[in-house]
Amino acid sequence: MTKLWPALLIAATLLWGCTAPPGAKSTMPVPAAPGTGTVHWQYMRSTSYEARQPGLGISHRYESRVGWVDVYVYDLKQSSWMSGVDDPRFDEHFKATVNEIRVAGANGVYAKVEVGPVSDVRIEEQTLRRVSFRLLHAATGRSYESFTFLTARDGRLLKYRMSFATPAPSDVDAIAREFVAQNLRRGPDMPRALPPFLNI
Repeated sequence: MTKLWPALLIAATLLWGCTAPPGAKSTMPVPAAPGTGTVHWQYMRSTSYEARQPGLGISHRYESRVGWVDVYVYDLKQSSWMSGVDDPRFDEHFKATVNEIRVAGANGVYAKVEVGPVSDVRIEEQTLRRVSFRLLHAATGRSYESFTFLTARDGRLLKYRMSFATPAPSDVDAIAREFVAQNLRRGPDMPRALPPFLNI
């Protein structure tokens, strides 16, 4: 399993440091269902990482006026992840996902990284482990409030990475949780639309 961490760190750095912020153009965007209040999330594209590294799965990008979300579904080439956060392998992987952000900061992607508290939350009968971040992007000078929610579902890992430009809405935590709830209800494996699809 440790052989996968370099690939995961590279992928995380690319996705967090080089992804386009909300408002960037994408071909054939398909509207997603609305989120909390007046926040409407729009599905933008899907990306598969399997060609580069089997086990890294697929991600789906959503954007709104307040930020963007990447939903990752993957298994690290390990079968039958126990649902929720109780799998014996889960803690190590969660710590690695947090460390990815610290590594990105050490590599100069972020000028500042603050890691918030970790907690387990229950959303739509699914237990997820949550951590928050405050990030200052080195190249753009923009700051973000970010969240990671991680769980295992249907034998695979499911990760939500969310970024909100500051000043973030006062109810940003509620917005984040509502997106997760809605995505769990609709099914995170594949958006209900024919996506623009990238293989990297």
